[in-house]
Amino acid sequence: MGKFEREAARNLANPLPPPRVPIVERAAERANDGGALVRTSAGGDGKAAQVSSAPEVTDEELFRRGDRESLATLVRRYQAGLFSLLVHMTGGDSSLADDLFQETFVRAVRAAKTFDVNRSFRTWVTAIALNLVRDEVRKRKSRGEVTLTEDHAEGRSSAGAPEHPSAPLEQRDEAVRVRGALAQLTDKEREIVLLHFYEGLTLVEAAEVLTVPVGTAKSRLHGALARLKTLLRP
Repeated sequence: MGKFEREAARNLANPLPPPRVPIVERAAERANDGGALVRTSAGGDGKAAQVSSAPEVTDEELFRRGDRESLATLVRRYQAGLFSLLVHMTGGDSSLADDLFQETFVRAVRAAKTFDVNRSFRTWVTAIALNLVRDEVRKRKSRGEVTLTEDHAEGRSSAGAPEHPSAPLEQRDEAVRVRGALAQLTDKEREIVLLHFYEGLTLVEAAEVLTVPVGTAKSRLHGALARLKTLLRP
């Protein structure tokens, strides 16, 4: 990818959701088939414990442990990157992205027994988030509503679009141009661009999320970049 897409990724401010520790409580209530994955902390007050980041502990290990403290740490690790990805995938609808972010972790807790600890938690949870976006798109189509990208293009749900007010006007204009160009890509093209350049997944990781061969992911990315270059040409 050329410099303009990398710049766009940096210029599009990433709106952070409120602290997501309460998601752990929600997951405990809703994931009835998740067994004892979420356990009450030693304090017994029913609140998620205050946790400190422990970089030496992998995401996979934290998820395997399954206690509230570990899950709260996981949520905090992903609340910036994954939430931002969902904002972009929903055409700038931060409210919908917030709901999908929470539901992603609820689904992850429910499916904990199926998680292979030898697999990357990051690609696994990103795949869950992507499938939730796809489900939302299918629901809208079945109801005859506008798609997420159409909604964004017409400005109805982009009020919460990630434009940082302190960013220079030129950068904000460029961010709008890039979002508009992304909206004109096919769903498959947009997914690979967002996964690879906004979420920072390697092509191998992106292919795993999309459940396609690496060669397919590579060709989709190549085609998407060719279209973006044309769409963003002055």
